[in-house]
Amino acid sequence: MRNRITLFLVVLTISLVSCNDECNEGEKATPASFFVEIIDETSGENVFENEMYTSQQITIQDIDEVAIPYEFIESSNIIQIFPSVVNPTGNSFIIKLNNETTLQMDEIDVNYDVSSSAGECFTTFKIENILFPNNTSELVESVHVIKI
Repeated sequence: MRNRITLFLVVLTISLVSCNDECNEGEKATPASFFVEIIDETSGENVFENEMYTSQQITIQDIDEVAIPYEFIESSNIIQIFPSVVNPTGNSFIIKLNNETTLQMDEIDVNYDVSSSAGECFTTFKIENILFPNNTSELVESVHVIKI
């Protein structure tokens, strides 16, 4: 009888310890991303609002031409980009805009670094030191406004 009580207490203790785990099974870190708005340098207009380009004419690729995930946000005509977070420094990719109807084409080189923060449940990544070496840009309310 004493062994059964001891076994019951051990099982109960293990159950309580696993229930107190502060990490929820479905809990995940938010993917690292940043926002860009692309404007015409001459007119100062957003290139998607003035229809110079459409959201279907966007391609974002790394230097090996592997697609970088992104989301076009129609309500504000900006792009949310989810670049690779594998390397901490020296990362780059290209935003390509290609309007085959007007033969207008623009490429924007992007360089960035990644920082990470290990938490109790997962590691959080942050995109930092974002540069557009061939374009004028500024950070406005957490959106990188790039002139082409």
